[in-house]
Amino acid sequence: MKITKISQQIKRPDRYSVYVDGKYEFSLHEQQLAELSLKSNQEVSDDQLSEYKNDSLFGKAYERTLKYVFMRPRSKKEILDYLARSYMYPKPKVYINKSGDRVVKKQVVDKLATQNIIDRVIERLESRGYVNDEVFAKAWFESRQFTKKPSRRKIQQELQQKGIDQEIIATLLQNYESTETDNLRYLIDKKRKISRYQDDAKLVPYLVRQGFSYSDIKRELSIDSLD
Repeated sequence: MKITKISQQIKRPDRYSVYVDGKYEFSLHEQQLAELSLKSNQEVSDDQLSEYKNDSLFGKAYERTLKYVFMRPRSKKEILDYLARSYMYPKPKVYINKSGDRVVKKQVVDKLATQNIIDRVIERLESRGYVNDEVFAKAWFESRQFTKKPSRRKIQQELQQKGIDQEIIATLLQNYESTETDNLRYLIDKKRKISRYQDDAKLVPYLVRQGFSYSDIKRELSIDSLD
């Protein structure tokens, strides 16, 4: 077989369509095209064509995942979950056929090949520093302390849900100066401005749900009542 044409795409000028024996076979990002040194009239074997198609799928998955990561910092678990949703268990294709009927077609996935692509995407992201759970955990913790003033227990639960290793969480919480009392006092003052939370019977359960201990809550509410 022979590559007969390589053309720049109109809607995606950073991608190039590759034709083999006059038939479109796959597309590549311009960087991939340069790395693979593909050019017209180049002969390709069946195995090479298969590899190029896998490179095409990898490139598309990497670009899509990179956009997902750039929206906000992500933990490794979040990225893996996103890749699984998008590629391992994609949504069915829905379309209207010529008869006007709505058709739902389940997408068939090669699990092994897809897992290899997911592994490649994660490896590339890690090598470029876009996946780092220690950095993510620190940024998440500091952001939540700045915006929501949650309890340390709440932060721990959130990071666990993000798939952060327990050792990373323990180190982070141990090295961070405790602001538990300050955060609790901040939330009490903030919620007291809302009429429904002027009633301790409603305020206490809310604070408990935020991860603060009952004894600390009662102590601060007693001080608050004295003020």
